[in-house]
Amino acid sequence: MEQWITKEEVLQLAEKLVSIESHKACDKQESEIAGFIQELLEKEGIATEMEEVEPLRPNIYGFLSGKEDEHFLMFNGHTDTVPGFNMDYPPFKPFIQDGKLYGRGAVDMKGAIAAMLSAIIAVKRKGDVLKKGVVFAGVIDEEQACKGTEQIIRTGKIKPVLAVIGEPTNLETAIAHKGMEWIEVTFNGRATHGSRPKEGINAIYLANEFLNRVKYDLEPLIDKNTYPLLGAGTINPGVIKGGDDPNIVPDRCVVQLDRRWLPNETVKEVYQEIEDLAKSVVRRHGGEYSLRRMDEETAALYNMPHSIDPDHPLVTEALRITEDITNVPREPVAFPGWSDGAQLSNNIDTEAIVLGPGDISQAHANDEFCSTEQIWQATKIYYELIESFCK
Repeated sequence: MEQWITKEEVLQLAEKLVSIESHKACDKQESEIAGFIQELLEKEGIATEMEEVEPLRPNIYGFLSGKEDEHFLMFNGHTDTVPGFNMDYPPFKPFIQDGKLYGRGAVDMKGAIAAMLSAIIAVKRKGDVLKKGVVFAGVIDEEQACKGTEQIIRTGKIKPVLAVIGEPTNLETAIAHKGMEWIEVTFNGRATHGSRPKEGINAIYLANEFLNRVKYDLEPLIDKNTYPLLGAGTINPGVIKGGDDPNIVPDRCVVQLDRRWLPNETVKEVYQEIEDLAKSVVRRHGGEYSLRRMDEETAALYNMPHSIDPDHPLVTEALRITEDITNVPREPVAFPGWSDGAQLSNNIDTEAIVLGPGDISQAHANDEFCSTEQIWQATKIYYELIESFCK
């Protein structure tokens, strides 16, 4: 591959991508980086398509066509980052030091995008005719509500058989991750004067009993159910809001929960177990409850769990290639976060892995960085996956 693209080119591209702001707090959001990627690919003779999902928020696609299947293998990377916030150095003036690329988005996930684009460019420069097509999908909004990959699913124009998601895994092949739901439970009581509390129904007390039931009844049940590599699911009450003044019995209290769930659970079960607890509280003490999915904060489609069979050819080939390139023995692992791979695998039956350069502990960090050697190795891994599955 080195005769078609150099490490220096790849790292220069990674630096350029990091230098382009593409987050919710900048006016152009993902439009500038999508335009840069389009220009880069077209200069290399690679077909592109820009698809505006929202104003100034386009997905950008690049295509290497195949004779038998146009969209067989997808490399999926989100072009958005979180804002720079209080980083230790100017977030969008990237630099390389001690084998690390520093800057916002270096590891999450512009290092991987540079590797994906470089691998595709190398295949194009080599000039091989592919039997099966390759798609690069630079998608918007993964850091917010995953609207970019949801757009791929909704339109149905691109349905890859296989996909590689470039989230940072230290070049491990991640084959499973938990689903994520944010759930809001609202308790409504009856307000009255704080000097006569027994005449009202205190919504904070309702929420308090509900939370105790979550901790002492539901958590032990969640802990008992496990899945290979992932262990048990989790539930975390992260927000509680209730009351107006100390001298008023509160008639409303809101609890917001983060529930991480497993491939051997269903979303119906996840909601039912929470609703059952809320229902038992108001049945005992009065008042009312309501439950809703916080889809304004998460994906419109459910943030499903993801898994792929460890014996699937995409997994075994990724492990083989990665071992050859890194000279490190590899086994399948779990991904600790959530990824757009779940959208693809659960909605259009794409078999997906998560495999990218860098350590996820550096994502969103004040000193965010990505190993330059891993960015280069990721380029070679992605190139070899194209060679293996698409020629």
